[in-house]
Amino acid sequence: MRRLREDNGQAVVFIVVVFIGLMAIIALAVDVGSWYTQKRRLQGTADAAVLAGAQDLPDTTTAATTAHTYANLNNSGLNSWSPAFPDTTTIKVQLSKPAPAFFAKALGISSVTIHAKASATVGVPGSIRFALPVGVRQSVVCSASSTGCFDTPKTLTFDDTSTTSFGSSTWGLLDLAGSSNASSTCTGKASASEQSGWVGSGYNGLLAVNRYYGATTGERTQIRTALNARVGQVLLVPVFDTSDLSWCNTGGFRVVGWAAWVIDNTIPNSDWNPHLKTLHGHFTEYIAEDVDSTPGVPGFGVKVIKLTD
Repeated sequence: MRRLREDNGQAVVFIVVVFIGLMAIIALAVDVGSWYTQKRRLQGTADAAVLAGAQDLPDTTTAATTAHTYANLNNSGLNSWSPAFPDTTTIKVQLSKPAPAFFAKALGISSVTIHAKASATVGVPGSIRFALPVGVRQSVVCSASSTGCFDTPKTLTFDDTSTTSFGSSTWGLLDLAGSSNASSTCTGKASASEQSGWVGSGYNGLLAVNRYYGATTGERTQIRTALNARVGQVLLVPVFDTSDLSWCNTGGFRVVGWAAWVIDNTIPNSDWNPHLKTLHGHFTEYIAEDVDSTPGVPGFGVKVIKLTD
């Protein structure tokens, strides 16, 4: 009888020890789950910080301030940190913060430090979707490093009465479906109906830089009506560096990049004549989606931002 009682006592001790160990494991698992959730949130904070900061590049000072602002808005209690800039197109951050323990305190663990890192780059798209058939001369658009240019009123004129290079025109109507890699094979045959459709919803195709696009002329009142329906909206427009009436049969433009244009005022009849058309608006910055950046393409305010880490 004594041996049975001794065995029973040992069993109770064993069960108690196992129970305590099991509870410790469960407690630690709860804290580990909490730490994992907090780490995922911290990673989201790091991603948001670099994506926001990249929009201000190449101005690294402003980009750093923006990254800090977004990080603090999305998370509190961060350890001291500063973004790194390997070059003027890249921003990197490494964040950390203490994550308190609850049940794990019974095991002597009061807190752990969680970490997250992210990097993003800003570039210029070599191709774009949903552009308008409105080409703008490079000399009047805002460059990526411009100060005081974006969001400043500008007037663009299209004059096809000149005999060479469209005279002093700062914009023109393009045949987006008639592009070519040579000035001798592009066309300018798009109808007013086609072009007004492209104005209304953007050209439903991928357009590339360093190609020649044919010009179209005439009054084309349908296009004016379509443009008036988009007053105040951000419109993606091709940027051309050269133009010539001898290209593409009816004249053409060589597109080298993309800009974002906002029409500020409805176009009256007086600003839309058969050979002279005027647009009033401003250039702005824009983040393009679903396209990749291409090295060497000049920047005119349309950017591509990607997470790289």
